[in-house]
Amino acid sequence: MKAIVVDDEPLTSEYIGWLLAQAGVDVIACCTEPKAALELIGRHRPDALFLDIEMPEMSGLTLAERANEGGYEGEIVFITAYPDYAIDAFRVNAQNYLLKPVLEEQMNAALERLDRRRDKRSSQSTAVHSGSRAFASFFGTFSLYLGDNPSPVRWPTAKCSELFAFMLLQGANREISKWVLIEALWKDKSAEKADVNLRSTVSRINRTLRGEGSDIALVSVKNGYRLDRSGVEIKADAFRMESCALDGSRIGADDFERVAAWTSRCERPFLEHFDGEWCERYRLQYGRYLTEVGRKLLGFCEESEYEPQKMLGLADMLLRHEPYVEPIRASALRLREKHEGRAQALAYYLDYAAMLSRELGTEPGEELRAIYRRWALLGQDDH
Repeated sequence: MKAIVVDDEPLTSEYIGWLLAQAGVDVIACCTEPKAALELIGRHRPDALFLDIEMPEMSGLTLAERANEGGYEGEIVFITAYPDYAIDAFRVNAQNYLLKPVLEEQMNAALERLDRRRDKRSSQSTAVHSGSRAFASFFGTFSLYLGDNPSPVRWPTAKCSELFAFMLLQGANREISKWVLIEALWKDKSAEKADVNLRSTVSRINRTLRGEGSDIALVSVKNGYRLDRSGVEIKADAFRMESCALDGSRIGADDFERVAAWTSRCERPFLEHFDGEWCERYRLQYGRYLTEVGRKLLGFCEESEYEPQKMLGLADMLLRHEPYVEPIRASALRLREKHEGRAQALAYYLDYAAMLSRELGTEPGEELRAIYRRWALLGQDDH
């Protein structure tokens, strides 16, 4: 194990380094200046950092956050004279903290815990990581699946999940200003508090992904962040929906079953459990994409007379999302007539007309009215 020690008191820094060396740790440096330590961390990438929290130039907490932002992937142990800092230590995912004066037995116990954690993470990485694949689900609860793992990533906080979803929707390798991120996710916080929350959340995201054996990471760029996929192909139900909706071609027999299957899994609202204002734009956007894909599917179904009952269920699902899309309402009306009979279809039309009158003060469009009139006249001729 390689380590760097940072403490503004030279004697304490050297003492901690001595304890580590006695335990067989390769001590790269014992620093008294946090800024110099940051440079060494970036250059040597040690396995562990031993940081004093109470330093005048830069606290150990801030130093740890900046190291994480710079891509540091190792362990962090804080050294403090005040046990109250323990909670703050966990904010930056420190794996341990030691109280001054540090005794040899305490240091050895801390190193044993670090070794166990490193071994566990290594085995998890080998078991979970399966190359360059990931899948994200945006409809319903946002979930990220890595490799062949059937279980989604377990984010430490809801903000981690939300921030990662936001970055993923921005597009590959796009640099996003920290102020854009703060406005979207921490609008109610002061600038200082929001900045701390952002950096802490980025750190937690990266540590979570590393623990899952993934090379995906949020990297600091200029005055913001970029989602670095590191060659990992991230597929998503949202991206699939967008591509199909914007593709000018029609859905044919060869791809109908596949598209119908994944469309039916998009019934739940987009980003269902996030309440940020930023989500509304994407809910509208991907709601329109869902509607367009649904129109393509229903158009093929009506032409080919493919399983009207199944497609009627799809039409009803789409109308729960967008109840006033009349082309889909017309498809649902025709499908209902084929599967349930004309009387049921006419009743369905009248229910819709009543809803429009009650909620919007309007009436169905010309296409729907024409269908109704034709069927109503046919019903009169039957008598």
